[in-house]
Amino acid sequence: MRRWASYPFVRVILSFIAGILLYLYTGREFRHSAELLAFFCVLYLAAYLVARKVKTMEANTLAGISGLLCFFAGGVWATEMHTASHRPLHLSKLTGTPSYYLGTVEDYVVQKPGYQSTVLAVEQVQVNGQWLPAEGKVQLSIPHDSDRAYEVSYGDRLLVNGAPIPMAPAANPNQFDYRQYLANKQVYHRHYLQPHQYQFAGSDPPNLLLNFSIHLRRQLDALLKESIEERREYGISSALLLGVKDELDNEILKVYNNTGTTHVLAVSGLHVGLIYGVLMVFLVYVNRTRRQKLAVAAFLITFLWVYAFITGLSPSVLRAVIMFSLVTVAQTISRQSNIYNTLSIAAFFLLLYNPYYLLDVGFQLSFLAVLGIVYLQPLLYKTIVFDNKLLDYIWALLTISVAAQLITFPLGLLYFHQFPVYFWLANLVVVPVSTGVLYTGMAALAFSWVPFLSTLLFQLHFWTIWFMNEFSIRVHQLPEALITGIDISHAQAWLLYGLMLCLILFLAFKQLRYFALATGIVAILVVQEITETRQQQKQRSFAVYSMRQATAFSFLQGQQAALFSNGILTPENYTFNIQPHLWHKGVQQPVQFSPDSAKAPSGISHALLPDSNNLYVWQGIRVLVLTKPLRVQPKEGFQVDYVLLTQNVRVKPEELQPFNFKQLILDSSNSPWYLQRLRPQLISAGIAFYDVTEQGAFVEEF
Repeated sequence: MRRWASYPFVRVILSFIAGILLYLYTGREFRHSAELLAFFCVLYLAAYLVARKVKTMEANTLAGISGLLCFFAGGVWATEMHTASHRPLHLSKLTGTPSYYLGTVEDYVVQKPGYQSTVLAVEQVQVNGQWLPAEGKVQLSIPHDSDRAYEVSYGDRLLVNGAPIPMAPAANPNQFDYRQYLANKQVYHRHYLQPHQYQFAGSDPPNLLLNFSIHLRRQLDALLKESIEERREYGISSALLLGVKDELDNEILKVYNNTGTTHVLAVSGLHVGLIYGVLMVFLVYVNRTRRQKLAVAAFLITFLWVYAFITGLSPSVLRAVIMFSLVTVAQTISRQSNIYNTLSIAAFFLLLYNPYYLLDVGFQLSFLAVLGIVYLQPLLYKTIVFDNKLLDYIWALLTISVAAQLITFPLGLLYFHQFPVYFWLANLVVVPVSTGVLYTGMAALAFSWVPFLSTLLFQLHFWTIWFMNEFSIRVHQLPEALITGIDISHAQAWLLYGLMLCLILFLAFKQLRYFALATGIVAILVVQEITETRQQQKQRSFAVYSMRQATAFSFLQGQQAALFSNGILTPENYTFNIQPHLWHKGVQQPVQFSPDSAKAPSGISHALLPDSNNLYVWQGIRVLVLTKPLRVQPKEGFQVDYVLLTQNVRVKPEELQPFNFKQLILDSSNSPWYLQRLRPQLISAGIAFYDVTEQGAFVEEF
């Protein structure tokens, strides 16, 4: 059994993470973290002095625990210090509405369809004609309607007319919470700008190295775009080499997602390791004397950090760069490094720099994948021994893929609700081929100034990407290649990790108590699944979803649902806005229908009224969908449960008063100008309403 004392930094990082989690989930309003840290530091100092004097095991243990409590309090303190919304000058603390604000672009500019997105660090705001200091980040969306490649650049100072608005919460149940995602990046406001709403006020890049790396990345990206004509292959090349995902084709990205190989498209530890390996090969002959070792170490560390800046400083890249930097330093000073301590040190520095990295999916998957490869892969690899070198190499690749997939399996279900069945086959080919893509791409960029050689290298680079894409497509087309609709809670994800840990301990130490714990966890999971299935079989609900310029509502009973849409519902719109809710309810695929459907789904009655409006009846629940002006009056005693006003229908409040309805709903197919005009009229008429665009999806559970 490994001694716990051999892994001091593992204890440190676990204590630090515990402090971060405590603050994030229970103590966001706690404002005395500095005092707490000071208290535990004094406690540790006192315990250390006592331990030095009495020299007993108990005193040393008490000093060690006090030291870990210091790191625990440090996690609480670091998280509070990094939470921008607590600062007194933050935008959320303003008492008035700004008419102007001034700030500096401090992030990469991302290309989106028709616009560009970036983050502005606010420095001043004008409120009631007076300029005041302010802090906070605003996500800007800027129209891209000029011939310039980028409307703004890193370091540009912008004077913006208008006020940023707070981020809106998720509009539909179980939808990805983009507001929380940006809040973890300390961005709490956004602003959709028009070309006339902003003007340049100079340039002052806050980080000169980052500014240089952004300009270098743009030049390299332009070279790739010029040298690779096919958009699909160019998008893969730019993402894999430079971390630029602006031009990634959605269809090919979906293929990589569904085959479990998306990690090769995100610049990660794999890429950093490949670059480190090839540099070591070329530098092995100048790495003998102490002076040469120092020079090589300085070059390696500098090159890796420049590459990290160029590719966007993602948590996975930072993790790999810190780890390889530590390994390089250890080799230079002839010290033996421990991979678990190295991994813990990398995590500690990253979380000290930004504690909210802990909530980043890339951070979690990156560290867990490395942990799985380091611990599980050797165990799996030893189960079968091949004398043939090729078979042994294939088996090693396969065990690496399986180890990484196993350790990240619960998170994959929690975040992505799917499992790629043929991940092992896809990774067996895609990972080594992506190595060729990386090496040929970097060689092509390095020798782009050599006429014939650069053309040859870019062609080789292109065809390597083409083969990787085509192979991934073939795997994606295999039968039952993807299991979707898996919905688990955070508690179930923790239980799955507990099950995994118990099984590992049982196999490592052969003690039945660990197997008994694993059996208990399986029993809990089974009971939860049975209970959830029974609840889902009894559920019945009606929902009107919030989607821009579209009408969509569902009737749900048990684990079956019928989904109405007005014909504008795209697959992307359905996947992002509606599918998470239905999966959470246990519905794999709803029956879809529209006003143009020849027949309504079973159990739903449809009547086209004389004025071309539609009435739907489901299990006694009546839904009147108004798309045309009212030309008929209801019969006396006729009741409607829900009235939906859609597509800017021309209707006056007094025309609705003869109807006896439970709820009037304004759906998201209506334009903002229409809603601004109609809402005061309904309030004046005393008609209660539910506005989906402001209040989010309307969900009625029966």
